[in-house]
Amino acid sequence: MNNIERIKHLGKATNIFYFKQFSVKDDRSTMRVGTDAVLLGAAVDVKGAKSILEIGTGCGIIALALAQRSEALIDALEVDDESVIQAKQNVEASPWKGRIEIIHCPLQEFLPEGGRKYDLIVSNPPYFSGTFKSFKSKRNISRHNVRLTFDELIEKSDELLNDAGSLWIILPVKESLEFIDKAQRSGFFLNYLLKIIPKTGKVYNRVIIQLKRKEVPEIKIETLTHWNANGSWAGEFKRFTGDFYIDF
Repeated sequence: MNNIERIKHLGKATNIFYFKQFSVKDDRSTMRVGTDAVLLGAAVDVKGAKSILEIGTGCGIIALALAQRSEALIDALEVDDESVIQAKQNVEASPWKGRIEIIHCPLQEFLPEGGRKYDLIVSNPPYFSGTFKSFKSKRNISRHNVRLTFDELIEKSDELLNDAGSLWIILPVKESLEFIDKAQRSGFFLNYLLKIIPKTGKVYNRVIIQLKRKEVPEIKIETLTHWNANGSWAGEFKRFTGDFYIDF
């Protein structure tokens, strides 16, 4: 059993996930540790960022990943009581507890102190709408837009971003098209698109997008494959997430 398999095993048994510079407990959280969160934490261009807002932090993994890769002050919003408690515990146990603040507040009601604007806004948002909901209410909150719609996320991002700021989102392909369309109608432009392919030979099923208020002459489009056809980790995935996973 390699280190990543051990991480998965430990996660199932104790809900503790060990990364190179931090660990995360997620058994009380609506948004648990997953590949999407790690990929978003690795993809965001944090160069020069002094302030970051994460929306829907769950257990805090994305905020922690961004803190590892930057020197920014990070505000991380969460509405679920138990998730807030656990995220605060994870942050307190990390090397960056002085730079991350977990804020128990819905985005719709969030008013930053002193009217602060952010260089980056990052979110792995709820994305299912009008589809069957599971009986697990926490899962509904994290995956269905019952508390935060795309329109609300875009409107508040427009309010809270610096003029040159970026909005970074990870979504399934269908939902990303809807989100991009709504964002463009609100004055945002797609600057970057990362297509995530689950396995060699498959089509991409997730995208990470960067939106800004400034249009670029050519949108930068990249692809990233998770697994090789034989089930081994793809080299590009290992390089991309190498700051975090113990084996890479």
